[in-house]
Order: sequence, then C-alpha cells, then structure tokens
Amino acid sequence: MYQPIERFAEVREQVLHAIRRFPAQRREDELFGEWTLKDLVAHLTGWDVYFTTILSCLETGEKAPYWGNMNKFNEASVGKRRDSSWKKVYDEFVAAGREFIRCYGQLSDKAAERRFWKSKSYTPASIVRINIHHYAKSHLPEIEKVLAALTREQVA
Repeated sequence: MYQPIERFAEVREQVLHAIRRFPAQRREDELFGEWTLKDLVAHLTGWDVYFTTILSCLETGEKAPYWGNMNKFNEASVGKRRDSSWKKVYDEFVAAGREFIRCYGQLSDKAAERRFWKSKSYTPASIVRINIHHYAKSHLPEIEKVLAALTREQVA
C-alpha cells in the first residue's frame, strides 16, 4: 500500500531539486514577498523540526506542544535562522526532513491515526497530508515561478 509519507518524500525531493537549481547569488533576495529563498527554507525547516518533535511526543506519551499562532510560529522559525549561513540553513532543512520521514516511518498504522490533542483532529497522517499539499501546491509552484522569472531575466 502506498503510504502518505512516501508521497511526502517525493514532493520534498522535488522541492529540494528546485532549491538546488536556484541561483546562489539570488538566495538572499526578497523574491517571495518579504522572504528570501533562505527564509522560505528556514520556514519549512521549522515545521519539519516541529512535526518530528510532536511525533516523538506521541511515541513517548508526552503531551505534544501545539504550534499556536501560525504566523508567529513562521516568524520565529525564520527569525531563528536568519543570521545563519545558507549552507547551515539548507543542511538543517535536509536533515530535518530526513528525520521527520524516518520518525514517521517508524509509526504503526494505529499510531499514525492517533490524535495529538483531544480537542483537535490532527493526526500524524493528517499532518503528512497537509505537508504534501503545503509543499506541492504552495511552495514548489512558488519556487518554480520565481526560477522561471529569473531565467527570463537572465535571457533578456
């Protein structure tokens, strides 16, 4: 049976491929609204680290911390990494994704459908589906669009 984490790994690899094609000299230009590519990668890293943490809590029976205000969470993830080098941010993104995929892959089918919080419907499986959508429908097209514009810019 095809697992959602396998689809997430595929989409994530597509995002990594797009990131690797991005011109090095443009990684810290504000091309994604107020964010740079480095900020966007830092944002994704923050979520991968967080989701790995809550998967660990599910395994150990600890109460998983809720992310709270999404905009504040995103700002904190980006801000935490803003002064880091591109290499450090990129390497952390690669490692965080691998760890999230590894941790999810160790869950039983029953654990993948267990709620993190009683008052919310989020489960590991639903988080992976949200991540697939977030990567495939939001950030990958966004990166590809900027890459296409940069390519046209270089040709002109």
